[in-house]
Amino acid sequence: RPTTPQELYNLRHASARNVVERVFGVVKKRWAILTRPPQCPMDIQACIPPALVALHNFILKKDENDLEKYLGDDCYDEQPGVRGSGEINFGSLADGYTTRTEKQQAENRRDEIAQAMWEDYLLVLAEQGEQVDSGIAVD
Repeated sequence: RPTTPQELYNLRHASARNVVERVFGVVKKRWAILTRPPQCPMDIQACIPPALVALHNFILKKDENDLEKYLGDDCYDEQPGVRGSGEINFGSLADGYTTRTEKQQAENRRDEIAQAMWEDYLLVLAEQGEQVDSGIAVD
């Protein structure tokens, strides 16, 4: 049982990471491009995994065996990456490095999340009638 906000965060982070790795395993089986580095610029490479996950989810939602009817000529974009109001923001994954400021902001956000998780965890323990002493749950 976790005894600090950091331990709880790490436990839940590890659980979430396992789920993500399982999902990537499933998606890699369907899309071979994810198993070898594509020969295209990094900004394009950064767009491939989320696009393939979206496509995978679309296939799961629709009938996988009836997919051909969704792949007609009208499904192709005249301007890929553009939707009505303008460019799609894919984030800065492909930009390269992380600045010291960005790293500090990420660490601060992580600590805020860990603290919020901890407070929720303590509330759940209290609702279950377990005593909490100095942040450590006692049965």
